[in-house]
Amino acid sequence: METEQLERFKEYGEFILQKLDSVPEYPSKQEDWVPASLDESLFRLREAAQKTVELATSPVKIGVMGEFSSGKTLLLGSLIGYADALPVSENPTTGNVTAIHIIPQEGFATTQLGNFTVEYLDDEGVHDCLRFMLGEANRRTIAAGLPPALLSKLKEPKDILSWCEETWKSSNNLELRYLLRELVTFIRAYNSYGEAMCGGCYQINATTAREGLQLLEQPMAIQTLSFDDLPPAHIKLPSPPQRLASKLLQNSFPLIRRVDIEVKISREIWDVTGASEFILLDFPGLGASNSGTRDTFLSLRELAEVQTILVLLNGKSPGSDRANKIFTMMQQQRPGQDLKDLILVGVGRFDQLPLESEGGERELDQLINDSGDHHPLQESSVFQKLKVLQTTIDAASAFTTQKDRIVLLSPLLGLADLAKRSTSVKAGSPEFLANLDYPDYLDRSKRLQEKWGRLSDRLLTSDGRNYLGRQLGYFAQDGGISKLRELIQKHVATHGLKQLYEDTKRAAEVVRQQQDNLKNILHEIHEQGIPTGDSPAFLELREAIENLDKSYRNFQKDLGKEPLKDRRSVAVSDVVKDELTFRILSWSQWTLLFNKVNNGTIALTESKGAAGKLFERGNRVNITIPTKSDDFYPIFAKTIQEVEEFARDRISQAIGDLLTKLSNYVAKEREFLQTNLNPEMESDIESKFGIEEAELFYKLLLGCDPNQWQEAIISEIHNQEKSIIPEMIFPLARQDEKHNIGQIFDWAPERNGAPKANNHQLFVLRLRDEITASASLHLVQYVSEVNQKVNAELQGILDQIIPSLQNISKKENLLRHIAAGDTPSQSSIPTWLKILADVSTKNW
Repeated sequence: METEQLERFKEYGEFILQKLDSVPEYPSKQEDWVPASLDESLFRLREAAQKTVELATSPVKIGVMGEFSSGKTLLLGSLIGYADALPVSENPTTGNVTAIHIIPQEGFATTQLGNFTVEYLDDEGVHDCLRFMLGEANRRTIAAGLPPALLSKLKEPKDILSWCEETWKSSNNLELRYLLRELVTFIRAYNSYGEAMCGGCYQINATTAREGLQLLEQPMAIQTLSFDDLPPAHIKLPSPPQRLASKLLQNSFPLIRRVDIEVKISREIWDVTGASEFILLDFPGLGASNSGTRDTFLSLRELAEVQTILVLLNGKSPGSDRANKIFTMMQQQRPGQDLKDLILVGVGRFDQLPLESEGGERELDQLINDSGDHHPLQESSVFQKLKVLQTTIDAASAFTTQKDRIVLLSPLLGLADLAKRSTSVKAGSPEFLANLDYPDYLDRSKRLQEKWGRLSDRLLTSDGRNYLGRQLGYFAQDGGISKLRELIQKHVATHGLKQLYEDTKRAAEVVRQQQDNLKNILHEIHEQGIPTGDSPAFLELREAIENLDKSYRNFQKDLGKEPLKDRRSVAVSDVVKDELTFRILSWSQWTLLFNKVNNGTIALTESKGAAGKLFERGNRVNITIPTKSDDFYPIFAKTIQEVEEFARDRISQAIGDLLTKLSNYVAKEREFLQTNLNPEMESDIESKFGIEEAELFYKLLLGCDPNQWQEAIISEIHNQEKSIIPEMIFPLARQDEKHNIGQIFDWAPERNGAPKANNHQLFVLRLRDEITASASLHLVQYVSEVNQKVNAELQGILDQIIPSLQNISKKENLLRHIAAGDTPSQSSIPTWLKILADVSTKNW
């Protein structure tokens, strides 16, 4: 449902953008009576419509945010099956929002990285980022005991640089100096590369990305540095570069908005076939002193447009307040929204959980090895013994109300599991794999993986639905990676698309607000005595035709998805099948045969006494009781002919019901058009506009009422219809040119003395079922074929009507004539003003 609604929003936004393309960019410069407010209104309307289309056509975005050193970059590598697709280090190195686009590839093969696309901030984005950084700088200045910055005077880059130098010399506060250095680096990069590169996109290969997207090393002893020791400005780039070398990429790093990567992943690693499209957005880690405030700005900017958020906590240092900082930032960015419904939580580096503070692994071993025969292990007992585990789970639970959205993770164990599955599929670069194979590198992690798995078994033995037991079990399988992939896809399907719809709807509502503003401005123009649009009658006529066209196209799209149905919504084929079965079961032949059954055998005996004298007719023995297969044919043929006629009648009723239902659906448009159109108008239209317009009018008149199609459809169906020939579908043997006689049943006089079956009653039941099944098969097929013909006839009618409706809606002079009975002159209304009148009334 969300997909169809998103398509509707897309069409809505595209319609407005298409119309605005035909309007001057600054209408106030066209005529002196046009207010300047119209220019601003159209700019805002275009901006809102572009945002709506962008969201409606966007895949679901999953933002990945993590505490500093939580292993976020390695986790992304583990998810896609290649460890160092992105730079990995204990120090913060990504520094940019990175969008990973997943593309399925055939076979079990190594994950392939496509080209990287680097997108730079445009000038507006640079100024927004500067304002954000200056706001944070002002806060830190006050915290350092210095007078607040006069932000109103810090407009030009040179003024900001002068203030940074003055403040640097006035304080050696660590946090303030980190930000001042970042500000200086950002402004100097903009002065050198902004004019040539801002707003641009460049493709680079993986090698250039790896070398150029590393943050430049900065001296850590920042309190001892002088202002002159800060990175100098680079030579100004005179024109946009043809390609990005790694050094240029490094120097212009602060101006990068986002990096996009296409990743081809084998289905055996992550099967996204048939899943809703999504992209993973890697946000820079919080707490990075080298690129913190700019990263925060970029993260918050992108965060406003994600539908699912994966928060990665650092299991190596549980209980950190950095997690709360992440949540606070997200909540401030999306006020009034319950973020917990958007969030999945991963606990990274869970294999490095600091158990040393609780006696190393001794407490864990005791929990595993204590006999559970008489004392089932409870979750509360585990938390009591392992406080650090409870702290970790509690910290994760603070982000979500659903425990099944928490996953305990070890990307290294996940990659080790992948590397073990195939020698030909590489889980990372040679350097990474060499570390993975290094002796003792994963010994502790694997030992704990096995122990957590055994603890999981104990918990699940006590309670098969225990969440902690399940979480530990997923971790023990492959470091929780498979579970996280499953959770992401499930959340995208059940929540992400819904959230994308809500985001797009909010954007569309902004469009609606801008349309209302436009409508008010047009009203002001109209009050000056200047006509701003067409008559209400014209607009109502065109709207009726457009709505009729839309309804017929939707009906055409669904045509053939369901069979013809009666008024009870039961398929006609089922109704016919039930009627046939009832009639066959009602044959008197079955009653006669069953009345002659004695101990399972049918015996035909001559009547004695008075009965014999009254009913004996020479050698005619029990001629009403079937004794051979041919005896069933007359009643079979009669039944087939009757049920065929029954089917024909029910199909005609179903066609009428279907057209009546469609007619009721378009009742508003039908009644309006029938009230305002009459056949006599056709000749007048032909004389004034021509044959083509008259033909369009005729199709409009005929097409507005589906009930008028019924007689033609039924007549055409009957003309094409081929009746069922009973002898061709009779399932029993019959006398014909090649056979002197059909099947003779055991109870026939001709079979006296011949061996007979033990149970005639069972034979008769099977005989009845065989006749019923054969007749049902052919009659259901008959109904199905007629149904297909009905659909074909409806398709043919709609193929005539729909293009005619679309064509006539474009012939404005003809519509004005139909609406007003004349062709009024509209020369006084500028074309662009009429377009704006249409735009202001468009609905989604």
